[in-house]
Amino acid sequence: MPFEEAEERLGLRIKNIKGVAPEIIMANAQYSVAADARKETKERVYRHIVEYLQIGGYPTFEENDVHDLVLYIIGPVLFDFISMTGRDSIQLSREKEIISVDAQTGGNEEFVVVDEISVREEQVVFIVEAKRTCVGQAMKQILLSLKDARDNIGGGVVYGFVTTGQIWQMLSYDGASFQMASEIMAVFNGMDGNKEGWMKNCSIIVDCLFFALENGGMKNVVVGAGKK
Repeated sequence: MPFEEAEERLGLRIKNIKGVAPEIIMANAQYSVAADARKETKERVYRHIVEYLQIGGYPTFEENDVHDLVLYIIGPVLFDFISMTGRDSIQLSREKEIISVDAQTGGNEEFVVVDEISVREEQVVFIVEAKRTCVGQAMKQILLSLKDARDNIGGGVVYGFVTTGQIWQMLSYDGASFQMASEIMAVFNGMDGNKEGWMKNCSIIVDCLFFALENGGMKNVVVGAGKK
């Protein structure tokens, strides 16, 4: 879909969406997973990223690097969330097609987390738009996906993520307006010797992912993000 047509469908100029602190989007967050448990997951995510850097060196952030980093970051969060809550209906899919209610948009999504409610029914929990850049085409795609996700459930607030692997942004859409969080740096050169700095300044990405998992997969709140 051309950029101008996408903006018309969204009803806004994409460049006019202003960033806010992630805490603002998560202002009313309620977690069944305790803060201490989330801290343990943050430490696991940190170790996972450090392992990735030790195995392959600091990434050049080509497309494959981005996809690998996404899995290294979201994998421990998904595993711990399922273990802590018993929600084993949460599953990760790759290259999953999402169709809008009017069939005008839709496409294959690179990473899709779904809640498999029954054999014939599943709901999107979140989608990750993983690209080498978080601007332009990627932002257009994620905003369209947020709109499609909310249209499909018919209400509530939808949440999303767009990432280069290194930098993450969370977005939300309530049917009337979009919110975009300021950038979160999840990977930086030299982080293998600076766990304290990563835990203080970067680990909020884990809170954001837990927030998405806690509030996603329900009719009134679904989490989504971006198209490939």
